[in-house]
Amino acid sequence: MFFSLEIYYIIWSLLAVALLLSLVWVVWYNRRSMRLLKFMKVEERTRRYLMPEDLPSVSILVFANDDETWLNKFLPTLMSQKYPAPFEVIVLDDASVDGTKDLVGEMMAYYDHLKIVTVPDQTRSLSRKKLAVMLGIKAAQHEVVLTTNANCLVHSERWLMAMMRNFGPGIDVVLGYSHFAHGEDNRLGKTYRIFDDMVTSMQWLLSAVKGKPYRGTSDNLAYRKDLFYKNKGFSKSLDMKWGDDDIFISEISTARNTRLEILPASFMEAHYDDLPHAFGTLKTRRDFTSHFVRHKSQFRTQAFMSLLYYLRLAAIVVAIALAYTNIAVIIMVALILLITWLPSMLVTFRNCYLLHLPLLFFSTPVMVLVRPIVNCYYKIKGLFMRKNNYTSIM
Repeated sequence: MFFSLEIYYIIWSLLAVALLLSLVWVVWYNRRSMRLLKFMKVEERTRRYLMPEDLPSVSILVFANDDETWLNKFLPTLMSQKYPAPFEVIVLDDASVDGTKDLVGEMMAYYDHLKIVTVPDQTRSLSRKKLAVMLGIKAAQHEVVLTTNANCLVHSERWLMAMMRNFGPGIDVVLGYSHFAHGEDNRLGKTYRIFDDMVTSMQWLLSAVKGKPYRGTSDNLAYRKDLFYKNKGFSKSLDMKWGDDDIFISEISTARNTRLEILPASFMEAHYDDLPHAFGTLKTRRDFTSHFVRHKSQFRTQAFMSLLYYLRLAAIVVAIALAYTNIAVIIMVALILLITWLPSMLVTFRNCYLLHLPLLFFSTPVMVLVRPIVNCYYKIKGLFMRKNNYTSIM
């Protein structure tokens, strides 16, 4: 019939399942967002931080590989940080063939706390990034090292103070936040890249909030030199090209010795000449190293909730297929979709706002549906590229 509530039991069952799964998914999606919001607006502000006169001395390690352009733009913002304690900036030059050395040399004439360390070109059998960081830490004069990359822009002159204020007694690791410069991305798939950046960031940030840190970002990561040496550096993953900010952090971080810093003044923004290509490369690397981190509950939960989302969709599709001529069923399906879509769009909007990402709203239902499929693509792609993740000393 065109409109009738005399609906088959199977259709009522399918609609009930779809409604239940929708409510479960919306509650989970919103609770994650509210947990981060509570941390940012309440918990982080009630912490005890170091006073300016107690801040530690710090060495900022800036990895660079043919990054003359980025260094010319962004290095002055690091050099001019308002920080009451001694700090130095060490550019880790990965055998650049552009004008990186000359540029840093010219800047060293103006900044007496700027140095450069060159990574030998002959050591191609090792992880270039890890080797550069190890050489930088060896050259560092101060007790805390803070890693970043030449293509990263800090928007605040109090970035260093925001990161270092956390190094009170017992704190050895501070995880900072960084996001892609999505405003420079005008290529196809931009919305997906923003959404994926948001979801991925929410995963590791919330894990750290819950006391289970498993990764950081090399764009914005600080730890004590003593802890690095105590862990014997990157020795446990030296056969891997990547992992300096997730496998390593998973090894040294605990709920007690690690803090997450997410004050907007501490944020970093990563710029790339070809952001879509960089996004794909970094995502493939992360998929590989994620197998070796200690805490994997965030990955499992995300996968399970994606499964529920698909089951909900399947129940809706079958219900419509069985009663596509009944307007009552169509109305109930529309209500179920509205119950899921509207709250999830609001949550996505809020998450993007909190993480300083371009604001997303209407695209949320499509992105939630598409992201697991794209993730599968990258995982399959990673299987064929697995050997590329290892050094020749494997």
